[in-house]
Amino acid sequence: MVSTSDHYSPSNSKHTTSNPAQARLPSLSPEFLAKHYPSSVSLVHVDVLTRHGERTPVSNFFKKLSPPHWDFCKTGNHLHADFIKTVGLYTNASPATASADRQGQQQQWSNHLFRKESRSVKAVFGIDDKEKQQTGDKNGSASGQPSEATCGFGQLTDVGRQSMTALGQHLRHLYVESLGLLPTSAPRRENNHDGPTGDLYLRSTSFSRAFESLQHTLGGLYPAALDAQSLFRINVRPSTRDNLLANFGCKNMVRLYKEFNIKAKEAALDEYNALYDDLLKLDGLRESYESRPKNVNIPMAILAWDTLASMRAHSIPLPSAIDDRLIERVAEMSSVEYLRSTWQSASLARLQIGSLAHELVANIVRSVELDRGTTPSNNNNSFHNNRWKMGIYSGHDTTISPLLAVFGTALANSEHDNAANNNNNSSNTAAWPPYGSSIRIELLKDDTTQRPAVRPAWEDDQAYHSEDLSMVPFDSRIRPINVPDSLYHWPPAKRGQSRNGGSDSDARFNPRATRDYYVRVWYNDRELQLPACLDPGAHHATLGTTTCTLDGFFKQIARFVPSEEESARGCNLPATGAAESQKS
Repeated sequence: MVSTSDHYSPSNSKHTTSNPAQARLPSLSPEFLAKHYPSSVSLVHVDVLTRHGERTPVSNFFKKLSPPHWDFCKTGNHLHADFIKTVGLYTNASPATASADRQGQQQQWSNHLFRKESRSVKAVFGIDDKEKQQTGDKNGSASGQPSEATCGFGQLTDVGRQSMTALGQHLRHLYVESLGLLPTSAPRRENNHDGPTGDLYLRSTSFSRAFESLQHTLGGLYPAALDAQSLFRINVRPSTRDNLLANFGCKNMVRLYKEFNIKAKEAALDEYNALYDDLLKLDGLRESYESRPKNVNIPMAILAWDTLASMRAHSIPLPSAIDDRLIERVAEMSSVEYLRSTWQSASLARLQIGSLAHELVANIVRSVELDRGTTPSNNNNSFHNNRWKMGIYSGHDTTISPLLAVFGTALANSEHDNAANNNNNSSNTAAWPPYGSSIRIELLKDDTTQRPAVRPAWEDDQAYHSEDLSMVPFDSRIRPINVPDSLYHWPPAKRGQSRNGGSDSDARFNPRATRDYYVRVWYNDRELQLPACLDPGAHHATLGTTTCTLDGFFKQIARFVPSEEESARGCNLPATGAAESQKS
């Protein structure tokens, strides 16, 4: 067992060679770049969706297993203190001295930003009674007193900050230095601060571990952006409208979520019960489980995974009875309790992540239109008119997992299953999203390589879907509802002239009008195989089946993309409007 007097930190913890709690990234060797980014292919746009970096457990449930103090936040605590001071400019100013507009801003921030996770600087540094109780140090003895490096619950640690910086460095090496998608220097301060500007769009949930993860990703992407003339605008939406998080105000989503969680658990009941029995045999765990309130159904596996994943990610020694296989079983049953239901129901996935999928499709449509020199179809929406080339969305495992379901990637039964399948980079399985996980959706263009000679059987059906997609059942849709008809007109080669030699008005609907564009989805260190892109003619002729034609990608994602009105009906809630708030 872990000694109650021990403090663990990055400098004195042991390295663990096998760690399913941490994400891997591909090595950007010359061979890798030549294989995946040949000279015939150009990168038009990329969206990066991340899970925050390594954090501490969100509770001290297993007091005899977890160390009483997690000393991984020495740097983070100082940075977080400065961050809270900055947030305080919007939330803590005296109303008597603030203008009416400023008071309104303060009210919005205090209602929505860091509401569930706000930490006083005293609590971070562990010098008040509440923090002593949380860490188990009730008498405040010198031997158990937290230090300035002690983390709070659910806090991004210095290890997590390093991981997210490394992710940013990886993005810089690939998209700045190797492919030239982004400029080599950070965007400069501009007079107009309304809306996203420059080449980057940045968004985070209101959890500080996600927000601070994004800050460190930016530090790796643009390490020299230290002067006051560099500006990064980070957008944070109110939690009630944040599509990076599941909307638990959606009545039908909650109902389906409960129903399919029960079904997933029943399907794995033998293994679930066997795991519970094995965990109860471990010293210190039985009394923790038995201390749960009898009238509260607290998930068994997630409680263990929250602590075990954090300990593994920080290389904190575990009892010999907790081996790699037991940890994999805990991860598997955690997915049964919380994630696997999304794989069982397209309706549930649509309610969980459909709004975000809608936004990601809109990003691709806008990028294609701008690349072809045509007017964006949403030209009355300033958000979709911006010419940013990369979007970075900082979220959680509950952001990544439903998207994997949308892309047809199933949860692996174990890390062993995942490793066996991972010999092929196009494996369609994934374990619980590790800390620092990332999904990268690349929009590619290739107008020189011979296009697929075979046409997908469903391609011509685009024309039949050009009137009103809302009349087409979700499972029968072959393009998302927010893909406009105008995308399937031949783009003009020159102003006033279409590619077939006629005027712009002569351009006709053509189901192959998007054939120069492709989409590839990466998950950590491997490409994802989208099932729809296996169809003949639905993938790139030389890059293979993991590089989808744009229409192949659209077909895969179409049934998961509702309109705003369909989302409202699906949730049994009135439509309220989905315009982006750029207050950040």
